Amino acid sequence: MQNSAQLEDRISKCDQILSRNPDSLVFAALSDAHRKKGDLAKAFHICSRGLKLHPHYGPGHLVMARINMERGMYSEAEKELALAVESDGRTRGTELLLAQILIRKEQTREAGNILERLKINDPENPVVAELLEAKRRKTEPDRPDFDVMTAQERWRIEKVVDLKDSVAYLKSLPGVSGALMVGENGLVVESRLTPFLKEELVGAVTTSITARVNEGMSGIGFGDYEQVLIEAGNLALWIIRFKDQACVLCCTPDVALGALKVRVGELLEHLSRTAR
Repeated sequence: MQNSAQLEDRISKCDQILSRNPDSLVFAALSDAHRKKGDLAKAFHICSRGLKLHPHYGPGHLVMARINMERGMYSEAEKELALAVESDGRTRGTELLLAQILIRKEQTREAGNILERLKINDPENPVVAELLEAKRRKTEPDRPDFDVMTAQERWRIEKVVDLKDSVAYLKSLPGVSGALMVGENGLVVESRLTPFLKEELVGAVTTSITARVNEGMSGIGFGDYEQVLIEAGNLALWIIRFKDQACVLCCTPDVALGALKVRVGELLEHLSRTAR
């Protein structure tokens, strides 16, 4: 990161170039130096003026995207970034900036997809790791300790006495759109679902999935399934083997699966102890 003296020196040199040639492309470097200095108003003014003269200059649009992001104008930042990509193509830098903008717009799913792709190619990149952590904090700002079972939550589980209670408890958890207990023949024993989910269809799909998984796993000597997780575009289906039934959770894409597993594990263990 440049210090104050370096920024002032860069600003002075860019100013000299622009004074001699007002059409110079150095406006992008000058506005970026003012941005880094914290003078967003001046950076915006210089960059706007330069882009009027050079509307297809990719680096200028990239600087403007950063300026707009820091001003809190996230939609405008995304538009400027798209213009930069249109001029000069997509790069790791533009992808990182897009992920950062999307996180600030609270479009964490889209940001996560970009960052996971970048992580595959560069797993040690500290910027990617930092943005993934920022995305996680944005996704769950009010649930920092949700992975920890509180005494009150354990008490709620202890109050569960039958499958009806257990399904009602599961449906109440964050990110759960539906909870079911499905028998081996696909018959739904108990369910709590949002209106758009049909219990007979979920039951049939569950039976079909578990039968196919068991067939495949047995074929390679792994035995019966314990859990199956299927993630689709707007739904995650989590199937957990429980005795001769399947506990099925229909979850939203942003569900905190780690935290959910803690609660489901506690509940099923409690049911195993108390079931007649």
